[in-house]
Amino acid sequence: MLIKQALVSALLAPVALAATNTDTVFSGFDNLHKRILSAHDCLKAFNGGVTQSLYCGFEFYNLLTSSSSARKDLADLDSVPADQVQTYLDYYHDIRSSVSNTLSTGASKVGDMDSAGLKTFAGVILRNFVSERATFETFLRDEFEKTLAVFV
Repeated sequence: MLIKQALVSALLAPVALAATNTDTVFSGFDNLHKRILSAHDCLKAFNGGVTQSLYCGFEFYNLLTSSSSARKDLADLDSVPADQVQTYLDYYHDIRSSVSNTLSTGASKVGDMDSAGLKTFAGVILRNFVSERATFETFLRDEFEKTLAVFV
């Protein structure tokens, strides 16, 4: 469940991703997508070892910092320009697909993490993502209303 919440946070980040210009936005999409893929690869290779657990923790930490950076950029842009919306949505769908794949992989690895005695370690990392997700939801609501106001 916590892995799902963490990855939902990552999924929400591109929806909320904003910055002073679209180049920064799309650079953030690329970085976030790479972090999701890296976390997915780590989970996919995970077999219960402590070293792999630490490495996956590092990957999820990087994912958290990417999400946090995207949230900070959110405050700097009023809306996505109309001529950039399709590109924005294309990035969003790519990231969404990656999150879905990572969720499926994460669900299959819960037993390995628990049997390795690393449930608490994983829980601490994932609780940070849950907190980030809640913050993103607040920003999403606010920014969505601002973007709608521009197009109305």
